[in-house]
Amino acid sequence: MARTNSPVWLTLAATIFVAAHASALETLPGEPPVEDRQQALQERTAPSDERLALGRVVAVDPAGSRITLEYRPIPQLLLEGGTRIFHVGDPMSLRGLSPGDKVRFEVEREGRSYTIVRLVNSN
Repeated sequence: MARTNSPVWLTLAATIFVAAHASALETLPGEPPVEDRQQALQERTAPSDERLALGRVVAVDPAGSRITLEYRPIPQLLLEGGTRIFHVGDPMSLRGLSPGDKVRFEVEREGRSYTIVRLVNSN
């Protein structure tokens, strides 16, 4: 006759579950308390108001209000990084830029073209 020990197994499983949950809430030396960790995690994952992408100037065409940038991927617009010619909404923002300069920019899509609406020199 086989004897079932299901109450013992259930007790063991519940004990392991409770112990694992309690150790996950334990803080290590130098870590903020649990409440602060949750707030820090929310701040880190909260969407940023800063919508500036990163890039490097390849060429500047002030007469045509265009700039060629080598850029990193831009979420929701250009998922792959690369090099592209962008139209610039404010030609005055091109002043002082030269090839090799690092820039941060905000771009908007207009049909099939992309226009830079804000351009900041990061050098």
